[in-house]
Amino acid sequence: MGYRYDAYPWGRWIKWGVLLLIIVIIAGNAVAVHNGLVSADQRVKSKWSQVENVMQRRADVINNLVETVKGYAKHEEKVFGDIASARSVLMNGSADVESKLEADRAISEAARSVLLLVENYPDLKASEQFANLQMEIERSENRVSIARKDFIESVEAYNLKITRFPGSIFARMTGFSEKEYFKASPDAQKAPEVKF
Repeated sequence: MGYRYDAYPWGRWIKWGVLLLIIVIIAGNAVAVHNGLVSADQRVKSKWSQVENVMQRRADVINNLVETVKGYAKHEEKVFGDIASARSVLMNGSADVESKLEADRAISEAARSVLLLVENYPDLKASEQFANLQMEIERSENRVSIARKDFIESVEAYNLKITRFPGSIFARMTGFSEKEYFKASPDAQKAPEVKF
């Protein structure tokens, strides 16, 4: 004959206590997993915000470069217009991620065009202001690269959390879905052409 919980008055309390302890442990784990998912989601948003921040900074530096070059190259209005329109998309807070990435690509292309234009203007190339702006663009490119790397790492950590057990269960129940990684433009696959 086995042990009966109800044979003693405190036996019933043990049964309910064990059940309550199990429920508290499960609920505690559920809260911890959910909070981990929320934290990972916020890190992804924060890292993307940092990417936007450095893209905006780079756009501002390129805009300063354009203003410097404009005095020398008055007939290159198309390049300057491309930069201005791409910069306005970046500054638009309501633009979607894909639009901002496309604007960032356009700014990068236009910056390369501006730097190629400089070859036609030796006085500009020798200008100290231009040299400083060129260095700032290089620093900005490095910042963008680092911010993109951090964003990709945070997306990876988030996606791992929502695809591993038990996070996958809670992610489906609470509406968390995988985030997209940063994608380089198809032009980034091509090696740049260097001419001397």
